[in-house]
Amino acid sequence: MQNQKIQITWYGTASVRISAGDRTLLVDPFIPFPDSSVRLPADAFADCGHILITHGHYDHIGSIREIVRPGTAVYCTKAPYQSLLRMGVGKDHLRLIRAGGRFEAAGFRITAFPGSHIKVGAQEVLKAVFGRRARQNRRGLIGKVRKFTSCREKKQSLCYLVEDCGKRILIPGSLAISDGVSYPAGADLALFPYQGSDKLYDIAESMYQRLRPRAILLTHFDDTFPPFSAEIDTSEFENALKGRTAVYRLSHGGTLEL
Repeated sequence: MQNQKIQITWYGTASVRISAGDRTLLVDPFIPFPDSSVRLPADAFADCGHILITHGHYDHIGSIREIVRPGTAVYCTKAPYQSLLRMGVGKDHLRLIRAGGRFEAAGFRITAFPGSHIKVGAQEVLKAVFGRRARQNRRGLIGKVRKFTSCREKKQSLCYLVEDCGKRILIPGSLAISDGVSYPAGADLALFPYQGSDKLYDIAESMYQRLRPRAILLTHFDDTFPPFSAEIDTSEFENALKGRTAVYRLSHGGTLEL
């Protein structure tokens, strides 16, 4: 096990697959909106019996009903648990967990730390709903707004630590961590979801200073659910960390090996 490699594949938004041999986890799997330019392989989320949910926003849980298969277990807090039930995900698939919990899934050791969510300002919300892109793509906009407003985070974000093969991977679902929580420093890899604010660089730099991971994988910087998402330029953060730690920005479906 110590000599086995871990593969981390990014599928857009905060969606990743973590694999070690034939054992796999999915984290926040989400199928891009039809009007997004992002396209995923048809089998991107196939053959995975364990799914971790970081929080209950639509772009983290909205595709779960399409992805689950007989025997799939979905680990989540109460807010996404209730939203998924309303969406028609069977109760037999859902595993209710809490911050501070420890469990195993697919042989991976997992600790659920209290997380946080990036503060999305009113200006960003208004721009998404009433801005130029929304005006140019009015078709289906009301339905999208309803989907997103029906799925609440309710301050129940989690930050997962996944351990296996002698490696530690830290997975927040948003570019935010909680004050007063002692997160494991120096993880082999930390995922940084780079979306949701006009101060992303400052927030990401502050997170780096607290967590000091050996490497960072950028996620969520793509335009997967327009008009609420956007393609984000991450170069400032990447350039700032040169010489301090490795920063990876994969293409959709790209894989990083630890």
